[in-house]
Amino acid sequence: MKQLVKTASAMYRILLCVLLCMVVLTGCIGKMTPRKLMRSVVKNMTGITSFSNTVDMDIKMEDIVKVTEISMNMEMQNTSEPRAGHAKGTASLNLRGIKLDSEMEVYQVPEDGKQVTYSGMDGNWIKDTSSSDSGFSMDPDFMSELSDAVEKFRLADEPVKVEDKECYEMYGDVTGKSLMALLGSDTFHAYGLVELPDEDAIGKLSIPVTMDIYKEEKLPARIIVDMTDALNNLYDAYDETTEVNDFTIELVFDGYNHVEPIVVPEDVQNAV
Repeated sequence: MKQLVKTASAMYRILLCVLLCMVVLTGCIGKMTPRKLMRSVVKNMTGITSFSNTVDMDIKMEDIVKVTEISMNMEMQNTSEPRAGHAKGTASLNLRGIKLDSEMEVYQVPEDGKQVTYSGMDGNWIKDTSSSDSGFSMDPDFMSELSDAVEKFRLADEPVKVEDKECYEMYGDVTGKSLMALLGSDTFHAYGLVELPDEDAIGKLSIPVTMDIYKEEKLPARIIVDMTDALNNLYDAYDETTEVNDFTIELVFDGYNHVEPIVVPEDVQNAV
C-alpha cells in the first residue's frame, strides 16, 4: 500500500512538472514580438499582388518670409505585375500666402522599360519619365524593407482598431532609406510641393514610425510616419532657416488583391 502511495505521489510530481513546463513553453511560444509579427506579415505579403490604401499628409513649414501649409488626402491603388500605381484626391495649399484647393491625380506605369509618371492638377497634366522606381507606387513586398528595423521596435501593450478591426501596434525608428523604398520619393516631396535641402542625406535620417497590423490577417493596417523632428535636424544641419512644425504621413490599408489593372486613360495620354 505504501509503495502504491509513493508511486502515485511520484507520478503526481512528474505530471505537475510536465504541466508547468507546458504552461511556460506555451507562454513563450504564444507571446507576440515585433520580430515574430513582422515575419508573419512578410510571409503573408508574398501572396499579395495588389492593394489599396489612403494617404493623409499634413505639412506646415515656416521660413523667414514664407509659410507653407499642405493638407493632402489621396486614395491609392498599387499592383505588382506590372508595378504600377494610381492616386487621386485633394490638396489644400497655403504657399506664400496664396491659398489653393486642388484636385490631384497621378498615374505611374511602366512604358518601354521605364517608369512613367502622369501627374495632373485640376485637369492639367504633365508627363515624367524615369529609369528608376523612385515614384510614388509601392511594391506589394514593401514590408520587407522594414524587416531589419523592427528588431528594435516595441510592441504596444494594448491593441488598437483600424477599419473596425483589432490590430497589433508596434513602433520604433526607421531609416530614411527604408522609408524612401516604402513610400517612394514623391511622397517625401509631397508630390513636388516640398523641396528638401539634400536628397542624399534623407537616407541617413532616423524617423519615428508606428505600424498597426491586422490581428487576424497579419497584414499591414496602418503606417504613421512623423518626419517633423528629423527634417528640422536636416534643415539645421544645412544652416537653413526653415522650421518644420508638422510633417506627418498616415497610410491606411483597406483592401488586398482586388485592384484592377492600372491603365492610363487615353484622354490623359493625349493631354501631355
